[in-house]
Amino acid sequence: MNKEIISTGHAISIAVLFIMGTSIFMGVPGQSGNSNWIAVLLAMVLVAPLLLIYARLHILLPGKDLFDMLITVFGGILGRIISTLYIWYSFHLGALIIRNFGEFSRTITLTDTPMLAPMICLGLLCVWVVKAGIEVMGRSAKLLLLFAVFVNLVLITLAFSRLEYHHLLPLLDKGWQPLLSDTLGTFSFPFAEIVIFLGAFSNLSDKSSIRKILFGSLVISGVIIIMATLRNLLMLGPEVLSSLYFPAYVSAGRINVGDFLTRIEGSSAVAFVITTFIKTSLCLYVASSGIAKVLKLKSYRSVVLQMGLLMIYFADFVYKDIMEMYYFSYHIYKIYAFPFQVIIPLMLWICAEIVVSRRKNKQLAPQSQQ
Repeated sequence: MNKEIISTGHAISIAVLFIMGTSIFMGVPGQSGNSNWIAVLLAMVLVAPLLLIYARLHILLPGKDLFDMLITVFGGILGRIISTLYIWYSFHLGALIIRNFGEFSRTITLTDTPMLAPMICLGLLCVWVVKAGIEVMGRSAKLLLLFAVFVNLVLITLAFSRLEYHHLLPLLDKGWQPLLSDTLGTFSFPFAEIVIFLGAFSNLSDKSSIRKILFGSLVISGVIIIMATLRNLLMLGPEVLSSLYFPAYVSAGRINVGDFLTRIEGSSAVAFVITTFIKTSLCLYVASSGIAKVLKLKSYRSVVLQMGLLMIYFADFVYKDIMEMYYFSYHIYKIYAFPFQVIIPLMLWICAEIVVSRRKNKQLAPQSQQ
């Protein structure tokens, strides 16, 4: 398969938009009420050791993506079986994101349009950019990130006059258990989903920049998510916030500057489309790349269209309604994703350390005999 080189800046842009994803618009789990922003901070701390493991894998096995690592460490048969699990995870995650976009369209913007129509538009756009390659995705992400960050900063700035700071008190009013539950939920969605990057960034222009990419994207996206979470909380209050499916859209709609600048929630919807587009594209890229590695195809591009159409079709019936979508996202997903995000990467890292250490010992043995 042809090697595609992506720069550090483009990789960070994709990573930031990927982590922001749908969480910037759907919000984070709200069981902890007015302390949900603390859950985001704790989740960022929890995911840091995981990022060190991901970065270490890139150092131990340079030039290899997740599927190459699995096959190298676990062998051809077991490695391909585990690779199939990650293909499913990437495919499933991409379908869930498309469904999030479809539910938003049906609930908020295109209420009289069949939900499948906007999902097809988004899915085919992702197919186009993935066929163009990861380099094109990176250049697109760098430009789109500037717009997405600008929109969020403008919305936060315009919302200052309508913030009600009493919503922050009393802190931890619902106790530690809901806070810990929200922390685990935010850890798995969206921060630990960065495991998908192991399947994408095997050809960085600067191999030593993997930690910069992972931790830089974590800090940038984390700060934006915390700011958006605080804006939603201070404008809407914890009670209203917990009852909304898309709180970011509602809070943006309440911005009113001198009865002149109003109804600007459309700009937040555009930012949501941008992050959704990049996140779905990366999931489709990783799933297609995995299929190519497992089946030993010449290029992942030969299966992108098929995978994209299957992803759209699966997104159409993966949930019965929006309530089931939210229940899965905030209650089931953290359990479902834990093996993909933590257990398998941890096992892969331990086994990779052993395999690489044995290889070094074998190389040193003949030299010592001479």
